[in-house]
Amino acid sequence: MFSYMEGKRKFLFCMDSEGVRNLNFLVCQALNENVLFDFHIFQEESEESFVNNWFSKQKMGAYLYISGKEDFVKRIKDKAIMAGFTEHDMQSLINGPVNKKLICCTCHGVNEVSDQTHVVCVHCGQELEVSDHYSRRLDAYLGYVTIK
Repeated sequence: MFSYMEGKRKFLFCMDSEGVRNLNFLVCQALNENVLFDFHIFQEESEESFVNNWFSKQKMGAYLYISGKEDFVKRIKDKAIMAGFTEHDMQSLINGPVNKKLICCTCHGVNEVSDQTHVVCVHCGQELEVSDHYSRRLDAYLGYVTIK
């Protein structure tokens, strides 16, 4: 769930058709508090071509909200980071299933998981617990050995 960030100069609302409902209350709050904002609903991936330019024109104090399907959120978040936004300058919310890459701490093999908390590594057979430790470089979570 999103939280309203007070004290920001401007909000950027970026969503696909699945994410519109999640941002409605934040847009209303920005209107009530008379805070500047831009929002864009992306209908197709081809519309995202202007995002890099849009992000690069933002000034300090801009705050980004991203809502939509997993692949949309990931693409926009990557573009925002390339434009200079940090993890502290944005919030994101994914609608629908989330598929994660999980790196086995034993064999470093890559496993695909959705919402499981425990999986068996398909490469070495080690039982793993899905952790919160995320590597942006690997775009994956770390799987720890399950302690019984």
